[in-house]
Amino acid sequence: MDDVLSRILIAAFFCAVVVYGGMLLIDSARKTVEHVIEEGRILLNMTEEQVRQAWGEPDQITTTRILIPGEPRPTVKVTSVWTYHDPSRTVTFEKGHVVEFSATEEIKSSDGLTFLNQSLRV
Repeated sequence: MDDVLSRILIAAFFCAVVVYGGMLLIDSARKTVEHVIEEGRILLNMTEEQVRQAWGEPDQITTTRILIPGEPRPTVKVTSVWTYHDPSRTVTFEKGHVVEFSATEEIKSSDGLTFLNQSLRV
């Protein structure tokens, strides 16, 4: 009987460690996203609200609906593209989460030349 009880206690201990570890990971991820927002940056899979917090309201929103035939029913893919003009940035959302974004900024060199620096993540 003591052997069964000790196994139950060990199993309960490991379950508690796993649950606590998961809670720490979730809290760490939340703090990471908050830090990224504070820096004015965005990440893939962010929500529309998180992007608003980081970059503000977009200058333009374009929503596209594409009918995808299928059996037994067709589906509709909805894509929303947010455009910011100053500086030039775009964010693409599907199902309310970032799936792609880009930012273009002008960089002026010391000799007076202007370069465009663009970053794109997919």
